[in-house]
Amino acid sequence: MKNQKKNDHSVRREFYGTCPRDCPDGCSWIVTVEDGVATKLRGNPDHPFTKGRLCSKMKSYLEYAQHPARLLYPMKRTGPKGAGLFKRISWDEAVHEIAAHLQSAIANYGAESVWPYQGTGNIGWIQGINSAGHRLFNALGASRHSATICSVSGHVGMSYTTGSAAGMDNEHLVHSKCIILWGTNTLVTNQHLWTFVQKGHENGAKLVVIDPVRTKTADKADLFLQIKPGTDGALALGIMQQLVQKKRHDLAYLEAKTLGFQGFKNEILSKWNLNTTAAACGLEQGEISRLADLITDSRPTGIHLGMGMQRHAFGGQACRVISCLPAVTGDFNRLGGGICYSTGETYQLNKRALCGDFLRKKPARSLVMTRLGHALLEENNPPVKALIVTAANPVVSNPDQNRVIKGLSREDLFTAVIDCFQTDTADYADILLPSTMQMEQTELGDSYSHLYLHFNEKAVTPPGECQPHTEIFRRIAKKMNLPQPELYASDEELIRNALNSDHFSMKAINLNKLRKKGWMRPGWPEPFQPFINQFQTKSGKFEFASEQAERNGHGIYPFYRSSSTASDPEDGSLVLLSPAGKMRTNSMFSNSHDHSKAGVPAFLLHPDDADQRSLKNRTLVSVWNERGSFRAQLQISDRVKPGTAVSHKGHWAKLFGGSSVNAVVEERDSDMGQGAVYHDTRVFVSDLVSSKEPYQL
Repeated sequence: MKNQKKNDHSVRREFYGTCPRDCPDGCSWIVTVEDGVATKLRGNPDHPFTKGRLCSKMKSYLEYAQHPARLLYPMKRTGPKGAGLFKRISWDEAVHEIAAHLQSAIANYGAESVWPYQGTGNIGWIQGINSAGHRLFNALGASRHSATICSVSGHVGMSYTTGSAAGMDNEHLVHSKCIILWGTNTLVTNQHLWTFVQKGHENGAKLVVIDPVRTKTADKADLFLQIKPGTDGALALGIMQQLVQKKRHDLAYLEAKTLGFQGFKNEILSKWNLNTTAAACGLEQGEISRLADLITDSRPTGIHLGMGMQRHAFGGQACRVISCLPAVTGDFNRLGGGICYSTGETYQLNKRALCGDFLRKKPARSLVMTRLGHALLEENNPPVKALIVTAANPVVSNPDQNRVIKGLSREDLFTAVIDCFQTDTADYADILLPSTMQMEQTELGDSYSHLYLHFNEKAVTPPGECQPHTEIFRRIAKKMNLPQPELYASDEELIRNALNSDHFSMKAINLNKLRKKGWMRPGWPEPFQPFINQFQTKSGKFEFASEQAERNGHGIYPFYRSSSTASDPEDGSLVLLSPAGKMRTNSMFSNSHDHSKAGVPAFLLHPDDADQRSLKNRTLVSVWNERGSFRAQLQISDRVKPGTAVSHKGHWAKLFGGSSVNAVVEERDSDMGQGAVYHDTRVFVSDLVSSKEPYQL
């Protein structure tokens, strides 16, 4: 962007950028810099999706970048692991330590003893999880990192029916006549999508929200269905049974564009009716009938499917089932109809060239990020001896917090952590490296809610000795005397590698164009309706019957299985949900000033459940099961169903008594893709006096 001179002769510049956080919105922004200092951050008003607005978290991002606890220099551990005691060292010494430990691990245990553990603290293409460090670790032959923490089960589930999770363009919700927000608190966690939901509603669409919790989004709905956690698949099957029974399914579409519908109807749908669906989901039969009528009378229906609903034991199958709805109605063929889970698959960058897959000489094992505790404590072929943690805080974000801590406490494990702050995970590092924040680095960003690619230009000099991830990995490669020239590519070269794609949608995109306005839309047809002519399955049709799913043990037809959260046990335990809240992005911002003012983590409980346990509002409680416990402030609320409790994820454990919500979550795989099962958790709750547990903030 252009330079501007102010009256006082200082120079003001504006730089295009993009938010790197793990949020679907993928905001485009503009940073104002005066005399080398970032003075203002605002949304880009020309962006078609985010339209000049930033969320409340990012409005204070410049202040957060100047936080007094920001890491500014390389550090070396001086005390026991977990104590958080470090001393400042030089970059040369830090890189030497890392290189030496990597070389030692490889020499003694093989390259697969090295695990490059990457989180979603940055979801960008250059500094983030899509490629940062990949070239180095491919060249070393290290274990591959399987990023399963967020949405993998839904992706796999939908791959069996549509072939892709991309689905409809969320902007087309303005053309829908019925909008279903399924398992998403859009007003809080996908705020810019709400503009299109609201416009569709103003255009006459009925708004339906399906969620176990009566959220702010649910308050806006024409119809809110508060289902039992984990019963999403049952509800979808019950709705489809009603559509078929009332002969409101699109038979012509089903015969022309789908595979296996008759078998699905006979084998699966025939087992469902209003009574069985209502019983499974904890709903009234009339609620289900009303939703079925809305869908049939208000076509097309556009479904936005949230990611939280697939974080349980059978989340993949649930997404597979729900994706069948637009096929039954034929709405995949209508503008404003269909389903969107993630638009991430629409970005056809050259990931192979960017990540340097060609540098890897032989296959290597994959280690699952949500099984970190298991891998560190039980994996022995070979054992993990060197862990490089980038943009991740697994002590807070991973299941089974105590098991993760035990693994990170191993004295024979070398751990390097690259971060902006000394997180709970950083306390277990041997070497701690300070990384740049977004306005201090060059980045290429996308979104999993819209179709625009972003360029983030470096706007200011990093504070202290902070370095971008790319530079850190270049320094490690140099210290290890690795000869491959690809390991030393500049950030701009990496971007050009990524944009050098053969896919037709990328042909018009280049770095120079991206620089000029900060964003570009890949060259997909307008309107974007990826399934209007053909699905991305082997048959080219929507597959109710999937041979691939059957081979993988998931049944030829989509079906519903009840998880532990859908049952009503006699032991007095509660279903615990740990969704995202408005103040954090995963564990990020947990140490911010605004977050600190919010106080102790909350635990939402229905009045009936509180009365049964003689618990009082706003008292401190212990939440526990066989895996661990955490402390919270009780908030009695009828926004949750009886038998269900809510405590938002992301609180730093060390700021709130030494543990947080994932202390009670089991380290267990979902049905598809080895996803995490955060919402498949049962707990007990008691006041801290009766539980005899000390409480310290």
